[in-house]
Amino acid sequence: MRAIIDCGTTNTRIYLVDPEGRIVAQSTRKVGVRNTAMTGSKDTLRNGICEAMTEALDHAGLQESDIECAVASGMITSEIGLIELPHLVTPVGIHDLASHVQFVPARELLPLDMPILFIRGVRNNYGAHATLADIRKVDFMRGEETQVMGILQDFAIKGPVNILVLSSHTKVIHVNHESKIEASLTTLSGQLYEAIFKETMIGQSLAERTGETSGGYSDDEIVSIAAQVVEETGLDRCLMIPRFMQVLLQSDYRERNLFLDACIAADDLKCISDLHRQGYQADTHILFGHANRCALYADLLKKKFGDHLMFIAVSDKEKQSELTIMGAQAIVDRWRALEKQQGG
Repeated sequence: MRAIIDCGTTNTRIYLVDPEGRIVAQSTRKVGVRNTAMTGSKDTLRNGICEAMTEALDHAGLQESDIECAVASGMITSEIGLIELPHLVTPVGIHDLASHVQFVPARELLPLDMPILFIRGVRNNYGAHATLADIRKVDFMRGEETQVMGILQDFAIKGPVNILVLSSHTKVIHVNHESKIEASLTTLSGQLYEAIFKETMIGQSLAERTGETSGGYSDDEIVSIAAQVVEETGLDRCLMIPRFMQVLLQSDYRERNLFLDACIAADDLKCISDLHRQGYQADTHILFGHANRCALYADLLKKKFGDHLMFIAVSDKEKQSELTIMGAQAIVDRWRALEKQQGG
């Protein structure tokens, strides 16, 4: 039995997994490296992980000693996580991730009776002497590399392929023909929407309302106009338009939300174009996120880059968890095999 620790900026998830890879129990805590950044202490993160682990064990009727090891990935290996590990430099495949797993004995970092294996993050290969002039090539990930390995395992897909992770960020990841992560670019898309909704006057134009009359626009019309305004006028102007739609035009909250979502997505496509300019193109795209966002991005990608593109959407939350687990399991299994070969 293994425990998979998926630690992000704001949430930490624990999965207990049997030898066949089935989830036996799971637990979540709304705690992540954001807490460390805010307080300067790792205690909240440490306590949250331990609480989630205890809860998952209780649900499964297990003891800590029943767990062979814990496998941790994500922001837990950052400078504001529990252990800072340098990123691996692209290109990075499953062998590279496995051969650089960091083994930490039981109770060395956490008061848990199980060893922990930490999976390192990945950064772009932008050269040893990069400056601000090279910033468009600079990017990194912690956690997505594990999801990518799960995706490649589950779909038995070989590159080149572009994987779009649509969550609090949009991260575009290029996997080459050797099934290695070659490069990524990241935007703040999800957090941008949340900030607009919660912290600006535009938020009240996006909130659900009753009794409104639709403007009668088709979804395709809204998305196309949003993409055009982003391209010709800029995202900053677009962020104001839901307010104009509410006060000066006839529209309902759903149309205004779609317009804003389409603006943010269309702006993200500039990032994908930049990745293409760096030589990282692919006809196959795997979209990892909420179903509506996946459909929106697929539509815009086809409009911008052609109908020949192929898409696989992974929107089910249980499936997303399974892919993270599958990736972590595959990396650790490869690490075990390497250790055995080396007589470890």
